Amino acid sequence: MNRPLVLSSEHAGHPFRRTLPPRVTRALPSFEPEVLAAIERAEVRLRSPDVDPQRVTRQDVKDFLLAYFACFMAVILWIA
Repeated sequence: MNRPLVLSSEHAGHPFRRTLPPRVTRALPSFEPEVLAAIERAEVRLRSPDVDPQRVTRQDVKDFLLAYFACFMAVILWIA
């Protein structure tokens, strides 16, 4: 039986991580391509002269109310 001396990657600190293959422990990209494209579209939209970044839109109000009532219901259910 021929076994190599080192069965794991040396840079992984935890014993479980040392047993994982290198493809699992490689660095991930910071953003996916779809996210980068969405960020770029938002930056272009903000640079246009007819967009006021300080203006509150109807979607902003809907999102706020949704989050507010979701938190409110979570607190009420937790208390009850």
